[in-house]
Amino acid sequence: MKDILKAVVVGGLFLIPFLTLYVENSYFFPYITGKNFAFRILVEIVLSSWIVLALYDAQYRPRFSWLLGSFGALIAVMFVANLQGEHLGTAFWSNYERMDGYVTLIHVFLYMVVLGSMLQTPKIWSYFLHTSVVVAALVALNGLSQLSTGPTRVDSTLGNAAYMAVYMLFHIFIVAFLFVRSSVLTHKIIYSILAITFLYVLVQTGTRGTAIGLAVGAVTSVGYIALFGTRFPQIRKYAVGSFVFLIVAIGSFIAVRDTSYIQNTPSLARIANIDLGNDLAIRSIIWGMAWEGVKERPVLGWGQGNFNYVFNEQYDPRLYAQEQWFDRVHNIVLDWLIAGGVLGLVAYFSIFVALLHYLFIRPFFYGDESFTVLERGVLIGLVAGYLTHNIVVFDNIVSYVFFGIILALIHSRVSREIPSIVKVQIPQPVIAQMAAPVMLVVCCLTVYFVNVPSMQAAGDLILALRSQDLEERYEYLDSALTRGSFAQQEIVEQFAQQAIGVARTETPVSAELRAKYLDRAASELAGMIERKPGDARLHVFAASYYRSIEDLEKSEAELKTARELSPNKQAIIIQQGAVAISKGDVPGAVAFFKEAYELDTRNDEAREYYVGSLFSTGATSTAMDIVKDAPETFMDRAAASDYLVSAVNAAGELAYLAELYEVRVVTAGDNPQNWASLSFVYYELGEIEKAVDTLMRAKEAIPSFAKTATCIADNISAGREPQLNCQ
Repeated sequence: MKDILKAVVVGGLFLIPFLTLYVENSYFFPYITGKNFAFRILVEIVLSSWIVLALYDAQYRPRFSWLLGSFGALIAVMFVANLQGEHLGTAFWSNYERMDGYVTLIHVFLYMVVLGSMLQTPKIWSYFLHTSVVVAALVALNGLSQLSTGPTRVDSTLGNAAYMAVYMLFHIFIVAFLFVRSSVLTHKIIYSILAITFLYVLVQTGTRGTAIGLAVGAVTSVGYIALFGTRFPQIRKYAVGSFVFLIVAIGSFIAVRDTSYIQNTPSLARIANIDLGNDLAIRSIIWGMAWEGVKERPVLGWGQGNFNYVFNEQYDPRLYAQEQWFDRVHNIVLDWLIAGGVLGLVAYFSIFVALLHYLFIRPFFYGDESFTVLERGVLIGLVAGYLTHNIVVFDNIVSYVFFGIILALIHSRVSREIPSIVKVQIPQPVIAQMAAPVMLVVCCLTVYFVNVPSMQAAGDLILALRSQDLEERYEYLDSALTRGSFAQQEIVEQFAQQAIGVARTETPVSAELRAKYLDRAASELAGMIERKPGDARLHVFAASYYRSIEDLEKSEAELKTARELSPNKQAIIIQQGAVAISKGDVPGAVAFFKEAYELDTRNDEAREYYVGSLFSTGATSTAMDIVKDAPETFMDRAAASDYLVSAVNAAGELAYLAELYEVRVVTAGDNPQNWASLSFVYYELGEIEKAVDTLMRAKEAIPSFAKTATCIADNISAGREPQLNCQ
């Protein structure tokens, strides 16, 4: 029994690094959901088996270290923080897009505990780390194959360049750790080749925060060894040289970053063109918003995954051109302050205090030899690089897992037995006949209820999105909605989008099927809003749905609520203006568009609608003044806007209308209607030569339009109606 349990536990632990290769294309968010569900299931199976094994054999029971204590403290604090969070479901379960939340955090903690308890010797840790390096090499090769299709940010089987970058960051240092432990030259050469490969792939991800993290980690690592590696004089000499080399290399890269080679290599250009002032401008706005949220709930925060409430409430109009629904702060300090308040942040950073204790304080003040100075140097560099990366990025399942692995590695060497746990003796028949069956049942129930319904819903959702048959699509969506998934909001939003498509489609749809979609969408949206109050995003979805079925009163009411939750978000205000236009309230629309525009006059979308509404109400001089003050790039947007073009035409501003159509025939010159319209505008202006010349240009641009263009041109030249007998 013990041998079987040990095989299950160790086998499961060794399987987890392979999850990086796993992409579940039959699930919604295939790069994320498959890995996360598999990780959770493996941890649940491994944990259940380990508990029974630990009852049999005391050597596998948990041991104490401050790493375990600090991580445990984080688990405890976040449990309380999430209980009082803004939305419990999100805090504990997250959603398909992130698969984060408390459930993931506790699985990572349990994985670290079991890994640190089971892998107790350098030999088995060597097997484990080598296994992970082999997987990383496969992931890297897959990423390199992406480069054959042209310049791209490598993401391999992780689906996100930033996730790929931090994965490579961990493995560069893991390879370095194996390098300093090895005395075999051949092995060192292989490790060096792998490190260079991983470095190259990291650069090809174009992830600037991780590139800086690698530089900080590498300098920290060799600097540590150079300062404290007195017992290894030869290696210390190399470390000093490496430190100087790194400083010179970084300085040289900065010095030549404007050269044509660097600027013409996309991945290097992204890194070389880091401008902290500009690149952090958007981040700093978001951080300022987050800080306001922290001040509102300083002690225990808002709960994991609930930053969207702060983002909407504190929305800064300067973010008009950015993603409108941020759910992360993109800063490790503020992310934990939002999630768990000051207590959560202190608990999280207590893990790093514990790392500092074991990798720096104990070796120098207490003579701890758990790690050599070379190993400590690599591990400290890894921690420094990881923290630097997280200044502008957030954790994902891959970074969580490998951070847990590093914690488990250190814990396995520095931990001490807990006498009260080791002394407990349980008769083997009790374990075999009671504990084992109970754990088997608990494991099966946990695996099912924690994972299976949401896995099935993720599969239903992707089948629905792939289906071309509306009836079949409805059945899949209905199935996804009734599974009881933790990602209910995402499913409801997808259903609402499909219902909007059905409402607007020109393809014949039976009245019965149309009613099924629309009634169900209204019901699900109302239910979701009731279960998750205060989420502006849901009200915007509901408003879009009601607008699609021309229920303008309800759309207006939903947007009003969304606006109360997020007062300064121009995207919501612009939608309010659009609804006002649909209701025939043009002055009301002007007021909304003006407000959106004046929140930040650089917002070209708001400018477009405001200018159009001004033309519609006859305020042409004001409209033209705003147009004159607009940047040159606005002209392309204005020309592409049917709303603005129609408003200018209705206002009789033919000269400006001609300018808009001149841009259109450049950007959309394959459309004969644009040429015909431009010619007609010149005709209306009395500029006959320009009208005819436009049609001559149209003949060259669109040969199939030549006959009609010639006919219209002849009519204009002869003083006849332009379209006479030209159909």
